[in-house]
Amino acid sequence: MYCIKCGVELAYSEQKCPLCFTRVYHPDLEMPHGDPLFPNNPVIKRQTVTRQGGLFILTSLFLLGLTLPLICNLSITGSVTWGGIAAASVILAYVVLVLPFWFKRPNPVVFVPVDHAAAAAFLLYINLYTHGKWFLSFAFPTVGASCIICTAVVALCKYVAKGYLYIFGGATILSGFAMVLTEFLLNNTFGINNKLVWSIYPFAACVLIGLMLIIIAVSPALRTTLEKKFFV
Repeated sequence: MYCIKCGVELAYSEQKCPLCFTRVYHPDLEMPHGDPLFPNNPVIKRQTVTRQGGLFILTSLFLLGLTLPLICNLSITGSVTWGGIAAASVILAYVVLVLPFWFKRPNPVVFVPVDHAAAAAFLLYINLYTHGKWFLSFAFPTVGASCIICTAVVALCKYVAKGYLYIFGGATILSGFAMVLTEFLLNNTFGINNKLVWSIYPFAACVLIGLMLIIIAVSPALRTTLEKKFFV
């Protein structure tokens, strides 16, 4: 007797094919009892890496990337110079990329400000290392504006059931104002220009795109037409 699916020879006592597990059935053949031709092989359960194990491996790799620049810097120069910046960048990457996965349900409304705070701390370290005077006048307000916009968008998308076009339209317009603020702070801190030069272009584009999204949100007929046009 042979398997109808894979063709392997079967004993008359087999209830299922030992290779493809196809059920053995013949209405005209009485199935006697006896020893099977092949031993029953237990199903081997694959070993999988747990969430905590994967995070432990990633944390170990980040620790390695954190310590190696410091060791190399100390062995070459005898002090922490560029190694501190490299280590700080590794910490920033860990906070942004790995830290949220330690929680079963990470709340983006919490982690977006945490990421911006980590970025601000990284820029503060560079400012102190270079003995600069640009953190409070440029980096802090720039990061703060980005934090406010991103946190507001994430919070509204999470806790508001609808109105996404209004949210993203307003966020796009605010991003245009953030571009103007960035150039103003650059000029005020570093004395690059006496007037706005490049920020007016992204500002105009952001305002037009944001207004377009708001107009689409206000007009149901236009929204329906666009959905049919672009198969949304």
